[in-house]
Amino acid sequence: MNRLLFIITSLICVSLMAFKANAHNFMTPQEAINSYVQGVTNGVGKDVEKAFQETATIQFYDSRGSFNNFNRNQFIELINTGNKWSAKVEITSLLITKNAASATVEFNWGKSKEHGFVDYLNLIFDGQKWQITSKVAQYVSKSKSSKVDAK
Repeated sequence: MNRLLFIITSLICVSLMAFKANAHNFMTPQEAINSYVQGVTNGVGKDVEKAFQETATIQFYDSRGSFNNFNRNQFIELINTGNKWSAKVEITSLLITKNAASATVEFNWGKSKEHGFVDYLNLIFDGQKWQITSKVAQYVSKSKSSKVDAK
């Protein structure tokens, strides 16, 4: 009886460890996007790492109008500060065609939400999980009469 209990307990532990190891196998694009958003807003690089493919590219224009170009690991270093960011984040569009997806994510912050980033994310399902393959983004000041161009 003790041996049977040991075997069952061992199987449960192995199953739980396998589940935990695969817990970041995102089954929807939203799950990958949410991991990215959680990582950025909480300063946790590990969440960003899980969301992006190893070969992902990250390019954006910041609040000074400077162009930034990172690979995934450089971007993780930038994010991995532990600093929380109280931005309002919303997935404003998500298009999915079988194993490919494209999303627009808007970050807004400041007293009157006068600062923002508009992220355009491309995602792919590799047969096991959804991940972000590329990100391009633009800082948008909402204190001026600037609008996001839909062209």
